[in-house]
Amino acid sequence: MNDPIGTFILDFQTIDFGVDVDIAKNMLSDLQRRCELENSFAIDDPLDRAGWSFAKLFLSGQFVEKLYASNQYEIDRARGKKFEDKFIGWLGQQLKNKGCGAQIKAALEMKEL
Repeated sequence: MNDPIGTFILDFQTIDFGVDVDIAKNMLSDLQRRCELENSFAIDDPLDRAGWSFAKLFLSGQFVEKLYASNQYEIDRARGKKFEDKFIGWLGQQLKNKGCGAQIKAALEMKEL
């Protein structure tokens, strides 16, 4: 991977926003500390519709690069053809392993970049 990675914009969808966002923030904060970074992710306020909460999750390109550098084997083995798909699949599995019930996927805004 030679090209710099831009900001990842993900859709964060859940039926239990309070619990799932806390799990995600704790996990991402821990990963951020391990990568020796600060302010590398953000989750916006949710929009609530039909029992679901929808929010945007932003990951800085530098954070994604450092996570890839330290988890390359696992990320490369994740499902997907493109790097973005593999990384998002890996991140979703990490969240699930921590008990987070949210679904994450690339946001439309990210696909347009």
